[in-house]
Amino acid sequence: MSRQATLEKHPKKRAVLEKDKLSKRDSIIQAAAFLLQKKEWAELSMDEVARRSKIAKGTLYLYFPTKEDLCLRVHNEDYGAWFKDLEDFLKSNEAIELSAFSQWFVDSIEKHSRFIKLLPIVPTILEKNSSIETIRDFKSNLKTQIEKIIPILNDRLHFNSFDRTFLFLMQCHAIAVGSWSHGFPSANVRKAFEENGLSLFLIDYKIFVRSSIEALVIGNLERPKI
Repeated sequence: MSRQATLEKHPKKRAVLEKDKLSKRDSIIQAAAFLLQKKEWAELSMDEVARRSKIAKGTLYLYFPTKEDLCLRVHNEDYGAWFKDLEDFLKSNEAIELSAFSQWFVDSIEKHSRFIKLLPIVPTILEKNSSIETIRDFKSNLKTQIEKIIPILNDRLHFNSFDRTFLFLMQCHAIAVGSWSHGFPSANVRKAFEENGLSLFLIDYKIFVRSSIEALVIGNLERPKI
């Protein structure tokens, strides 16, 4: 009797095997997340993930065909955690001061450091080398999170429009990503700036992001309702 036929004949055994598969998959994601907390994406190797997961490298590739695919799964989990923190913050404050929101935003980036480290390379690297299934799951989860948070943001920030609040979230995303390299340049870039009087190109990341988000909110409040 074939293995497939055996599984169909014994559904309980099939369920146990599926549970084991999901458990191993989760342990791989957790191992990658642990390593990414300590190093940059480019420094991560699948060999390290396999060793920490205590599985063969070949087995690892059966679950995740590329390093990018695995890292996008990690990022998917991190995105969910970030949105959960945003929801908790909004729900715990019926009236939110603009400065309090912008401060929460920059503090959340510091708290979710792995999340912000991967954020800039999601469209340029991770999504380009991930499976269609992983990309679909990532985008579907992101859509669910956005649809859940927008009504709460509308209520707290008084934008009164799904489209406007969605655009605001996208703009916050662009600010956080676009200014990251200017706020945290490499050691060589920072040294070059200091030695040649080019320090004007260095920015205080938190101050820049805070002021940019506050300007966005004020701009949205001053615009006519859509």
